[in-house]
Amino acid sequence: MNIFKEMALSIYSYKSYKEFLNNKKSKVFLFGIVLMLIYFAITMLIPFAKFQIRTGGIGALLDENIPDFELSDGELWVEDVIEYDEGSTYVCIDTDPEYVFYDADEMEEYLYSYTNVILMDSEKMILKSSGEVQGFYFSDLDFACDKEDWMRWVPFINLIIVMFMILAYIWMSALFFFGVLFVALLGMVAASCMKHQITFGQLYLLGIYSRTLPLLIKAVISFLPINIPFFVIINFGISVFIIVRAIQNLKEQQLNKPLEFRTDTGYHGENHINGDGSNGSNGNDFSWMK
Repeated sequence: MNIFKEMALSIYSYKSYKEFLNNKKSKVFLFGIVLMLIYFAITMLIPFAKFQIRTGGIGALLDENIPDFELSDGELWVEDVIEYDEGSTYVCIDTDPEYVFYDADEMEEYLYSYTNVILMDSEKMILKSSGEVQGFYFSDLDFACDKEDWMRWVPFINLIIVMFMILAYIWMSALFFFGVLFVALLGMVAASCMKHQITFGQLYLLGIYSRTLPLLIKAVISFLPINIPFFVIINFGISVFIIVRAIQNLKEQQLNKPLEFRTDTGYHGENHINGDGSNGSNGNDFSWMK
């Protein structure tokens, strides 16, 4: 059975969980990796791709929002005047040589009503953060740059984004397999209450398959402008419910066919009939229950 068919069956067919126990560990691990890749693509890759298409990419976005500027010989030139005043934040960039701010220690009384401030003229920058006003002159900086220099960083920014995406996927996958531990532990409690013998390893395997439906629901909800309270509990609760139904199905099949040779669930034995019509196993022989 291929992985994608198993994903579909893991959502609605509790009887299929019996067949999942026959899978090798490597296939189950691959199932989890592919499942997380699909979830990652829906929740991160697709939104990022839409952002890239809508904006034209990081390069186009920076080119559009960064004005032409040049810093050289201790003097700053910016093509347009930039001013932003919103709430407790104020930004003003005006490099007209005839328009010069006072020094930082003289600006405190003018900036008292703002929490965050950025002021730039042709010769200096003044910053206010956490109530402290600081300033420095561009002539103290031993470097020069312009807009083209900044645009050359675009390929590196794209590389950083790719690396971030890879690390994010690895982190999300690690959290996924760690979260299955809790599902398996709760499944063990449920199996004990249902008086059904099953190993923790088998419950962990079933737990990986039980995460398909909750992750699908979580991916869909991520696109909705709503926040569901206690969704984490609901998310794992769905997995535990699926595990309980799978255990119930395994128990029913065991009761219906107690002597059937079942290497996948750990039960084995044989039942044969003697010539006199009696059962070949000794009345006190319970080896088939091992």
